[in-house]
Amino acid sequence: MASEQGGGAMKRESGRDGASGAPAPPSIISWDPLAGELLRGHLEAGGFPGTAVVADHDTTEVSRPLVVLPPPSYAEYLGGAWDPRLRGFSLDVPIVVLARPTVPVRLALQLNLRKSGVALLDAGRASTVAAVPSALRMSLEGGQVIDPLFIPSTGTEQVSELTPAELRVYELLASGRSNSGIAAELFLSERTVEVHVRKIFAKLSLGDDRSINRRVVAASLFQR
Repeated sequence: MASEQGGGAMKRESGRDGASGAPAPPSIISWDPLAGELLRGHLEAGGFPGTAVVADHDTTEVSRPLVVLPPPSYAEYLGGAWDPRLRGFSLDVPIVVLARPTVPVRLALQLNLRKSGVALLDAGRASTVAAVPSALRMSLEGGQVIDPLFIPSTGTEQVSELTPAELRVYELLASGRSNSGIAAELFLSERTVEVHVRKIFAKLSLGDDRSINRRVVAASLFQR
């Protein structure tokens, strides 16, 4: 999964203060010890020596970067008190969470309040485990990686409100083109493209929410 788009649907958001100095080795908190050990191997191979799988950890005292694997089912998530556990992690601790979209981890992570980087990845995607080292590096740098599967759908009927010019821009945006790339393709000024993109976001009801990347969400809606 690349930093621009992974599985067709992820992108890094930056703009927060990056981490300075060498970070402490991450800790893994997993509902399944075997899954935790498998992930530890990937992190060790991916440049994170000293990664530890932690069991029954006191979440109020976590100071190392975290990789968390909550249970895949809603019942196990609630029954295991994972929601208060996730809310108990310090907002200053970089964190990567591998979960299923049916489990309400996004709210528990309090994305808008976090002072550190965070990645929320779909545990059901085969490529996710291999992507965890990259996602952890991004969170250590203060960025956000949120899989759009965890973002409520805005509905695609609003696409019909786009003008023909906006639809041409939207198609290129959804293919991963930058504003400058769209401008070159359509022989427009970048300023004109920026205006079209703002109108596209508005018509898709994609507000200025820092917990999501609007270009990625718009692209995922276009592909549905």
